[in-house]
Amino acid sequence: MKRITKKVLWTAALTLAVWGAKAQSAGDLVEQVRARYAPDKRVAVFEIEAEQVNDTLYILKGKCDDPEAVRALRERLRRGGVAFEDYTTLLPSRALGDRTQALVTLSSVNLRTAPAHAAEFATQAILGTPLRVLDVQGGWYRVQTPDGYISWVDDDAIALKTPGEMESWRMSQRFIYTGYIGFVYAGPDEEGSRVSDLVLGTVLEVDPAGKTNRKFIAVRLPDGRSGYVKRSETQDFTEWAARELRPDGLERTARSMMGVPYLWGGTSVKGVDCSGMVKTAYFANGVILARDASQQALTGEKIAPEAWRDCRKGDLLFFGNAQTGRVTHVAMYLGDGKFIHASGRVKVNSIDPQAEDFVGYPCLSISRIVGRIGTPGIARVAGHPWYFNR
Repeated sequence: MKRITKKVLWTAALTLAVWGAKAQSAGDLVEQVRARYAPDKRVAVFEIEAEQVNDTLYILKGKCDDPEAVRALRERLRRGGVAFEDYTTLLPSRALGDRTQALVTLSSVNLRTAPAHAAEFATQAILGTPLRVLDVQGGWYRVQTPDGYISWVDDDAIALKTPGEMESWRMSQRFIYTGYIGFVYAGPDEEGSRVSDLVLGTVLEVDPAGKTNRKFIAVRLPDGRSGYVKRSETQDFTEWAARELRPDGLERTARSMMGVPYLWGGTSVKGVDCSGMVKTAYFANGVILARDASQQALTGEKIAPEAWRDCRKGDLLFFGNAQTGRVTHVAMYLGDGKFIHASGRVKVNSIDPQAEDFVGYPCLSISRIVGRIGTPGIARVAGHPWYFNR
């Protein structure tokens, strides 16, 4: 009897050990695929879990926006001898139908980390920005901006579009707002009511039914509203996007934001965080940068921080924790040791320890963007397929 009891206990213990090993193995395989295909959750959705339902079967559940990642996970599980049923949801969600793209309809909208107004402010998008729509929950949409950033926006801030409608938008005549802050007016003058405010970088579609004249251009907003914008504050979008990037233009744009208050998540001239400031300066000159400072630090041509005297106008300086190497701040170099950044407000300081306006942030790295367009994390607007048909 004792032998039988010991044998039963031993068998049970061995079975539990096998179960535990399989559970660990399944979880490890999920994490391996996550690390390979979605190491940065800011730019990829991989919310898949392997749930054990009995001693031989697992259920895959969750959401992912990369079909290749899902295929890779299935293959690894099969090769690992893990039996599973797949209940993952591939994004874009079927609930969206064919409206899997969108355009921002307000001058600057706040995007959040979760589908709630109380959720953390993640980033912004400005009027006319094209979006990839991934998911819907209540009155919120999970969207991806042209820099790859993924976050949530409420339905009042965007106009959903089909791929065909977006293709028509890309083929239409458009203008970009090159003023600092302005307005769309109800009529071809400044005396009437206003339809919307505008910020630097807004993309506007021409309204062929409007009465464009020498001073005002008739425009149509993504949600169907129409009005007029000053011609002197705009430029043809295609011609603008074809311009060569010039460091002096970067400085002019950055300096135009002097005094603008720091706003966590801000990427418009109404308010910016540190990475949003350099991103706005570059976008106004036809270049899309990665969203966050830690992402921007991985791009461009690397320059040693002690070689800051070799910096050129437009280079990005990255600051942070010297012990951990964690990047927490970014600035744009202007020349003669000066840089412009958003810290409390947009202002100029120096990296030169001998200067009166020196700030002692530990400089961790420097990236040269000019001359590196087309490399990962640095894209021309003219070459981005969300803005132009390619």
